[in-house]
Amino acid sequence: MKSLWRALSAETLKLKRTLALGLAFLAPLSIGFLLVVMYAEQGPPDGQTGHWMSLIQNGYVLWSLLMLPFFITLQMGLLANIEHGNKAWKLLYAQPLPRWAVYAAKQTISLGLIALSMAVFVAVMFLAGRLLQRINPAFRFDQPFPWDTVALATTVSFLASWLIVAFHLWFSIRVPSFVAAMAVGVVGTVAAVLVIQSEKYGPYYPWTLAGVSALNALHGDSFAISLAIGVTGGLAIALLGCWDASRREVL
Repeated sequence: MKSLWRALSAETLKLKRTLALGLAFLAPLSIGFLLVVMYAEQGPPDGQTGHWMSLIQNGYVLWSLLMLPFFITLQMGLLANIEHGNKAWKLLYAQPLPRWAVYAAKQTISLGLIALSMAVFVAVMFLAGRLLQRINPAFRFDQPFPWDTVALATTVSFLASWLIVAFHLWFSIRVPSFVAAMAVGVVGTVAAVLVIQSEKYGPYYPWTLAGVSALNALHGDSFAISLAIGVTGGLAIALLGCWDASRREVL
């Protein structure tokens, strides 16, 4: 554990010199901006109740189904490119730290960045509703925010995203091409837009797991399948990545 802690400290210091930390705030803020613009233009939805849930559901569609897969792809590519860009993998693995600790530290930092972005996203949705309430009191966003429901949806969405976080980190480290890493993420996300419409394949496709889990949690439906696939698949790929990093020759 001491080796892992040292590796985590090093990764945290390196993170300060990248765009990755700033993007954890900018990505959810962009969703909040879109929500404010969309709702301000359309006006209050019909009916007098459930306005928060309307905003939250639309927010999660934009975030977990569209933005999050792209965001994960970009973040993992940036984290791996710290070493790829400087051709520093050989130097890093020559340090008195086991390779598995180096890889596990990157995996931990990756999950931390995604968790941070999701926490920011929840805060942004709340602030977007309050801002819309000031713009037009008919929105009725002065009603209590459903923190419990949102916390559940955010937690299961984060856990279900582990599979693509682990996959994109491993791929970005294994393949030194930033363009290739982005291409895989783009293809996976574009396909997700089609797959999410299928009840047969949506709960099983890696790039829709976070979205399916979040939306099912919001609607009170079961998210067990997508959550289990995301968590177990993420752990399996993370362990595979550690094993691969420990045995692979670095040129």
